[in-house]
Amino acid sequence: MELERFYRIIRFFGICMIFFSFFWAILKSSNHSERRPSFAKAVSLYTDEKYQEALLYYEKAISQDPDFIHAKRGRARTLMQLGRDTEALKAFDEVLGLDAESAVSFANRAILEDRMGLYARAIEDYGKAIKMNPKLGEGIDWFTRILQNRKEPGQTLSKRIEVLRDKIKLNKKTLQ
Repeated sequence: MELERFYRIIRFFGICMIFFSFFWAILKSSNHSERRPSFAKAVSLYTDEKYQEALLYYEKAISQDPDFIHAKRGRARTLMQLGRDTEALKAFDEVLGLDAESAVSFANRAILEDRMGLYARAIEDYGKAIKMNPKLGEGIDWFTRILQNRKEPGQTLSKRIEVLRDKIKLNKKTLQ
């Protein structure tokens, strides 16, 4: 009889802990959005590919909290999506000046540099990103592809470095 009572008490505390952690997670996530509604709106617009509107909300979030690195990162990505490459490059430089440990920001800046034809700089940034987070060199996983509705895995960063090195070699040969 005592053992059965003991198990009921343990079960009760276990169930209480599950509910407590569930409500704590809800509470924490709702506070985050309430404190930064402009940022939450910007992320939502970016996800919906409404980049011009998203940029306005990222700018608003930055004006409300000038040290908010996530808003600055979002602004840089949004500028890149809008094709405002020079501004995006400056924005990524600012982000990396504030957070030099962001492998994803190095990878994003490398993609931008690649698109701008700055191949040597892109190779360097791709390399930094992969060194910081080796998983980035492997490309996106199957789950992310499903979430982003991508049928093909796409080119990995490691493969892209090889392609860019070949381009640089080819360019040097044609200049000679």
